[in-house]
Amino acid sequence: MRCEPPAFETIFRIPGGHRLESDGMLGRGGRVFGLCWFHREYDRRDRLVARYETYDEVGADGAPRCGWRRYDEAGRLTLGHEVAMRWAALVENLSRHEAETALQHPRAHEAERDCVPA
Repeated sequence: MRCEPPAFETIFRIPGGHRLESDGMLGRGGRVFGLCWFHREYDRRDRLVARYETYDEVGADGAPRCGWRRYDEAGRLTLGHEVAMRWAALVENLSRHEAETALQHPRAHEAERDCVPA
């Protein structure tokens, strides 16, 4: 079943005034199937805030999963979240909104609240 990718701004909780730009997509076929999307987040002053990679795959172990990772402007991993289902299965079992909510990091609001701007 073909399924549109998630609303990335929603799952990453991009704040108003920031923008998210696509940085491409990669795919691989075969037994170890996968799709990966890349994005960059910029603030109001056009400064790079973060890079994201989002994936929807079946790993070498045969386990389905989808999730994402957030890297700061220096390339350090700062946050990530993974669900043990492919994106299409998640949407099929939940509403699209609920699937996007399930992909949000459960503690992202706490992490954002605890961050002190530079």
